[in-house]
Amino acid sequence: MSGKPEDYGDYWADGLFIITLSIEGEGDGQIGTYFGEDRKVSESSMESIHEAGYDDFNLSRWTDGVIAVADQAAVIMNRPWYQHPALWISTGVGGLVAAIIGGVALHTRSTRRKTFAEELHQGTLHLTNVTMDLEETELAARTLPSASGHAAELEQRFTKFMAKYRACFEAQQALEDSGKKERSGSEGVRFAKEFRETAQSLDLTDDAIIAAAALYTRSASWEEAWHAQTEPLEEDLDEIRELLNDVEPELMGSAAALASYREMATTQLGELSAQLKEESITVDQALDGLSELRAELTEKLDVFAQAQIEVYAESAEEKADMQSALKKSRYESGAYDGRSGTILDVLNPASMYWRVGGYHHGYSAGVSAVAESREAASSSGGVSGGYSGGGSFSGAGGSSRF
Repeated sequence: MSGKPEDYGDYWADGLFIITLSIEGEGDGQIGTYFGEDRKVSESSMESIHEAGYDDFNLSRWTDGVIAVADQAAVIMNRPWYQHPALWISTGVGGLVAAIIGGVALHTRSTRRKTFAEELHQGTLHLTNVTMDLEETELAARTLPSASGHAAELEQRFTKFMAKYRACFEAQQALEDSGKKERSGSEGVRFAKEFRETAQSLDLTDDAIIAAAALYTRSASWEEAWHAQTEPLEEDLDEIRELLNDVEPELMGSAAALASYREMATTQLGELSAQLKEESITVDQALDGLSELRAELTEKLDVFAQAQIEVYAESAEEKADMQSALKKSRYESGAYDGRSGTILDVLNPASMYWRVGGYHHGYSAGVSAVAESREAASSSGGVSGGYSGGGSFSGAGGSSRF
């Protein structure tokens, strides 16, 4: 209880987070979360915390459910639960407390080690690719025409390329020498992720430099290099047809705009390729034209997204959830950004071009989040605040049924 004189023992102490689990039958019971006043969350956030464990609780996976609740609470409170000064877990089943606490700790460390290993593995693959292409990349960088805008930007990227490459090797060695303790910690995982992201960026950059050199020097592989630049848009144009299958009647207008764009972009992309082959336009002009087509697709997807949200969401909260999922698919690195080693992708921010696959992934995630929220709302009475028989006690928290 809070020791502050003004609280009269009616509030939980600062820094406290309590999870209570009352098991009343197979897949049936109540989950409660209670907070020190400095860690308390809104009722809707508390609902989200509880909902994170419902699926596991309904299958009587008690430990997994508490882990999910703890993980979600950590995210919402913006603080790792294991660093919390006072974590208490109580339950209506004797002997389960130790198992849950131990399970949470083991789960966290095991998950981190797996993440560490995967990030190190993927980063090593990218770094190996960079090493294999290093000589070709250096030669290609020397042939880039400084008078060309896109080529000049890539040339500037290459000036930092070698320094990052050497730093990547040092990071790889340090990660490989890490022990079990470092691999189980959050800092170790962050370091591994940074290594993978840097190695991946180098891998994409050298692809763009090599392709640019082929295009600007009109080498024997220039057509193959140009195809690599157009491939992301060509894939998007193919996926638009699937995206528009079985759309709701209310979306026919937005769907028609996307379908019209698809026809126009297919024609213009073919014209760009033909003009580049005839040398009636420069490489920079071709890349600028390709950029305009991809940027226009991003605008069309933005409009279509808002139309889909208006049709599917039934409340402001549901709209916010769907918009958040779509924003994540577009802006957050690693979510599903669809980036490749094209010149445009390397030189522009990830949010510049929204891929259809990334859009579809984000929309599906938004629909799933809303569907789960609706199901949880219908199967439970939401969070019940207050304390039965608690008199004047006013500590933050509440419970809900699952």
